[in-house]
Amino acid sequence: MKIIGALLVIAASTVAGGIYSALLKKRLILLNALIQCFQWLETEVGYASAPLVEACTRISAQTRGEVKLIFSTFAEDLKGPDGLTADEAWEKSLALSREALPLKEEDWALLADFGRTLGTTDREHQVTAIRQTLERLQHQTTGAAEEYKKNERLYRYLGVAGGALVVLLFY
Repeated sequence: MKIIGALLVIAASTVAGGIYSALLKKRLILLNALIQCFQWLETEVGYASAPLVEACTRISAQTRGEVKLIFSTFAEDLKGPDGLTADEAWEKSLALSREALPLKEEDWALLADFGRTLGTTDREHQVTAIRQTLERLQHQTTGAAEEYKKNERLYRYLGVAGGALVVLLFY
């Protein structure tokens, strides 16, 4: 019975380490998807001169996964009968997406900062804000890639080692 319990403890801690390692990879994937979406947004706003609602609707149609949630809810809230400003709609879509996306607080702050510029300036300033956000997202992605590369195995091994330590301490 003790052996089964020990194996369960080690297995659970190994899974926990694997989950945390997977969250690091998922954050990296999401940041890359956000970069792609902001590049599309720059094209839609800067070159196609599309209104923000149309641009975000097109982007959400092209995007798959969790990032789609941000742009689809933003476009829906802008079209909605509530009469939300672009900043309010962006904040609302970020609030709805917080639970679904495993991003860090600095990632959310970056996205919130971008939302404050939405709809308040002309097209050229919007494109400038999008480019600045793209640069900041690329910086975040570089940091996330380094963190993933450095810590992926560490978290998996810590899961196994932590489970073995608990087993040794209690048995």
